[in-house]
Amino acid sequence: MRIALLTEIPAPFRIPLFNALAARPEVDLRVLYLAANDPRRNYPRYDRDATFRFEILPGRDLSLRGRWIVANAGAFLRLRRFRPDLVLVGGWNQPAFWEAAAWARATRRPLVVWVESTARDERSGAAPLELAKRLMLRTAAGFVVPGRAAADYLVSLGAPRDRIAIAPNAVDLTVFEEGVARERARREELRAELQLEGCTFLCVSRLSPEKGVDVLVRAFDGVPGELVLVGDGPDRERVAGLARQRVRLLGRIERDVLLRWYAAADAYVMPSRSETWGMAMQEAAAAGLPLIATEAPGAGHDLIEEGTNGYRVPVDDVEALREALVRVAADAGWREAAARRTRELAAGYTPEAWASSVAGLAASLAI
Repeated sequence: MRIALLTEIPAPFRIPLFNALAARPEVDLRVLYLAANDPRRNYPRYDRDATFRFEILPGRDLSLRGRWIVANAGAFLRLRRFRPDLVLVGGWNQPAFWEAAAWARATRRPLVVWVESTARDERSGAAPLELAKRLMLRTAAGFVVPGRAAADYLVSLGAPRDRIAIAPNAVDLTVFEEGVARERARREELRAELQLEGCTFLCVSRLSPEKGVDVLVRAFDGVPGELVLVGDGPDRERVAGLARQRVRLLGRIERDVLLRWYAAADAYVMPSRSETWGMAMQEAAAAGLPLIATEAPGAGHDLIEEGTNGYRVPVDDVEALREALVRVAADAGWREAAARRTRELAAGYTPEAWASSVAGLAASLAI
């Protein structure tokens, strides 16, 4: 089965998923990227890790009222040449996705929409955009979502639940699970090298308003232990101004260095105001850390069992977040048990599981 997948950029955390789908003997995958980079995020490129065929479509991008739009040329032509049996698009927010939907409709090929949005993530709410979204839902033959929160959101918009396939987001476990395990084997030495004492909370995040890192820094006042922030962004100066002595800002670091911090940390925190899924939480889960998050990230609804391996708190609630941090910092035995449960929950989140779900949906629609 030939599958054409249109998605915005070569995000490094997607490559293991696409590799797994391309490795299936019944699938011939072609990935069409709309741009080489998203200027809002500027992810590192790991093209050498890709084992699937891909192409970056020509086009120009612009920012319009806080939204990033890519105007591409040639999507229709690429689809006509490849002649896929199924078209998978990464949402409804880019013109090329609509061009692909038009091609699928014209050629009577099934269209599948990959949706990570939830009822809690930030959106404009503009009437034309909401109408366009519902039109895309009516056009689609099926949907792919990473977890329960996104599935519930689609159902609230009128999508039939039996046409929604949950394909769990995943990271390359050979990198995060095995890599962290190697570093953790010398954890005491590692923590001494990093000059860590007491309970260490790790947050890997872009420093921008929707990520809520300013809330976390305020909530950390009075929490025993240390907070390590990895990432950069437009809110860096504001976050630095709020930070006390036990808060470290590391900026952006390379993946191999990040593994050391996952191994050295005692818990992971995601304080987002708006977040569709939360791939950094996925990495932390693969690393086997207790998890603390707001209600916003979709990943928290699948990877956190309240009180067992972590806590979810209301968005923007400084006091509730502080209480969760203090509770985790105070109980080393709980953290040890929570880490075991996180590893159990994360075990099913593999690239192969994602690929199996996507391929299964594709096969059902091709019948």
